[in-house]
Amino acid sequence: MKLFFEYLKNYKGLIFFALLLAAINQTFSLLDPYIFGKIIDRFASKPADYSENQFIKGVGILILAAVGVAMVSRIAKAFQDYVTSLIIQKFGARVYTDGLQHSLQLPFHQFEDQKSGETLSILQKVRSDSEKFIANCINVLFASLVGIVFVMIYAFSVEPRLVLIYFTASFLLLYSLISLVKR
Repeated sequence: MKLFFEYLKNYKGLIFFALLLAAINQTFSLLDPYIFGKIIDRFASKPADYSENQFIKGVGILILAAVGVAMVSRIAKAFQDYVTSLIIQKFGARVYTDGLQHSLQLPFHQFEDQKSGETLSILQKVRSDSEKFIANCINVLFASLVGIVFVMIYAFSVEPRLVLIYFTASFLLLYSLISLVKR
């Protein structure tokens, strides 16, 4: 893992940018249901409280906000995927090239027992596993953490005790997932 992070140090800026885009994507995608909740709470449940113009204007503004939020989320996701792909390609090429250079610098007697494609196969496996790990960390792990923080902030604004219930449920789900994986 130490060697893995040594290679990743070269791409700190790109990784930070990809994580920033992932945070923007996740936050804006979670704002969409919040906006539709406002439409339901303010206008759909109490249409008699508003004149026709107020109703249309209020709902129209919130629908435009929902469209804008969805558009920002999709654009951020597209750029996030591009930057993640860029990191993966650069990282994979660097690992593959360095591994190949190291293999070619070793004396022949260390390779005489190996098959000709075995070294290349190992390098390709390392490259593909690293690519999957990087993509999953950015797309799944970090996006989930941003989502958890967003939901915690929202839950705290609604009712502070909801955060305790949310954490308890999250830890129970995590515990059950870990126990399933161990089987």
